[in-house]
Amino acid sequence: MSVSEWSGSGISWEGELSVLKARLGVVFRRSEAREGCGAFIDGLLSGIERKTGWLLSEQAGLGRPWRIQALLGRSQWDADRLRDIVCDYAMEALGDRSGVLVVDETGF
Repeated sequence: MSVSEWSGSGISWEGELSVLKARLGVVFRRSEAREGCGAFIDGLLSGIERKTGWLLSEQAGLGRPWRIQALLGRSQWDADRLRDIVCDYAMEALGDRSGVLVVDETGF
């Protein structure tokens, strides 16, 4: 189920998520890790209540949690570069000199 379907927003997020996944993909050396990253993002944005390796894998149609577990535990990737890419993306999409970001735990 897509983000727009479970959120009821009617907004198509797939195009923007594809752009983001492509930008993040350069951090991973192997195609399996890039695909796992995409599945992980999709799972985090899905409507499932608990975000465990098993449930994220099932949501992505992977069946078993090994690819998600490998991404988080055994894959080699540059965390600093990933952080910089996400920061740049967020600033491009949300940046505003008069903006204020408020983050709290109510959504989790």
